[in-house]
Amino acid sequence: MTESFNQSLYDASVRALTDNGVPEDLAEKASQVIASDDPTQENLGRSASDQEAVNEAMNHYCAQC
Repeated sequence: MTESFNQSLYDASVRALTDNGVPEDLAEKASQVIASDDPTQENLGRSASDQEAVNEAMNHYCAQC
């Protein structure tokens, strides 16, 4: 991940995920990844484990749909 971190995006992501049933620890981990995305890098600069955390959060989120 990049050194850039968007605190507002992190806060909004954690709130949206936890409000929709994603466990807080997973929401925080995924939000850390999302808030550190770098659009100039391949795969937004995410490692495989970063992407796995986001995917897992989305699986919880979509289970509420």
